[in-house]
Amino acid sequence: MSVRDISADHVAPTSDGVVCFAGIDWWYHNRSHSEGQVMTRLARRARVLWVNSIGMRMPQPGRTELAYARYWRKLKSTLRGLRRDESGMWILSPLFLPRHTRRALELNGWFVEAQVALCCRWLGMRRPSAWVTIPTAAPIVARRAWERRVFSRSDDFAHLPEVDVERIGALEQELFAWADSVVFVNRKLHERDSHLARKAYLLGHGVDFAHFAAVDELREAPPEDLGPLRRPVYGFYGALDEYTIDLQLLVRTARRIAPATLLLIGPKQMDLQGLDREPNVRYLGPKPYAALPRYAAHFDVALMPWLRNEWIEHCNPIKLKEYLAMGTPIVSMRFPELARFDGLVYGADDSAQFLEALGVAAAENDPALKNRRREAVRNSSWESIAERVGALLGLPGKT
Repeated sequence: MSVRDISADHVAPTSDGVVCFAGIDWWYHNRSHSEGQVMTRLARRARVLWVNSIGMRMPQPGRTELAYARYWRKLKSTLRGLRRDESGMWILSPLFLPRHTRRALELNGWFVEAQVALCCRWLGMRRPSAWVTIPTAAPIVARRAWERRVFSRSDDFAHLPEVDVERIGALEQELFAWADSVVFVNRKLHERDSHLARKAYLLGHGVDFAHFAAVDELREAPPEDLGPLRRPVYGFYGALDEYTIDLQLLVRTARRIAPATLLLIGPKQMDLQGLDREPNVRYLGPKPYAALPRYAAHFDVALMPWLRNEWIEHCNPIKLKEYLAMGTPIVSMRFPELARFDGLVYGADDSAQFLEALGVAAAENDPALKNRRREAVRNSSWESIAERVGALLGLPGKT
């Protein structure tokens, strides 16, 4: 299938800002997420109102991992209201009904849109465009006219655990019908769903290359909270979610590499007690995006211990390009987007292959392979991705 070129569809800019209905919450998710990378760059030249996610599922105590912690986290975010972030973006944590029945979504469509309209008026955005990632925003964006309408098809949300598959699927179909353009970051999703869009584009992800390639210069000054580590260090950073991370594989990894260190960095969305019992596991919790290279500089092997499920099948993890920019040996469970970097990553089809690859990766001593990893992503800048998105949203070019 041919891939449509955004630049070939360029039209004159007419929008004076962007309202981003995000798939994450700015105040507690990893800000290296793709729409965060793009919107913070667009905020340098236009007003951007980021609307925090209203979610797609209610955490269920006894069923959802860390349900009460998630309630508390969302409440703290909601109490922030409207604030300006240091990036220049305005962040709205809207008041909404924390349910996802059809009736609740209809009411949220009216209630959240009213809050967004007030914010747009106060910010002086008369002709805003809309960028929508989360399907539950469909009843909100349908209530008003937009200069441009873009649906970011970043994941197959109908395969998120505990969602109402029929309802989320129907909302995604509404967004396909609503949008002027649909952008994809995953080739498999693009091949499957592009026919549903008026105009479909394969956007992909960028990477802050200089940020992560700097690991070579950062090893001599480890962060104070890192402490002594038994080498080699097998590391992972990112969200520890129950629908992406194979927890049992991590336990087996810790036992396989002992007494070497398994170092984990990021917010936990699942119970790690079984893993915490392994004496060679170090869990540091979440770290700011700006600080990640200081910690990742001490990885001897970078890990992607994914589950094999439909969610992973249709994902495109940003950390893949970040790991490649570091030049570090990578061991990963296979997923479709990994095929583009064949020969640069130690891919595994099952847990046995993953565990076997750990020692091979740690023993790697090939500077040429390290350079090949970096060269594979050197020109994949977030600036170029943001420029393409800005064109779709009708924003003026960079000044």
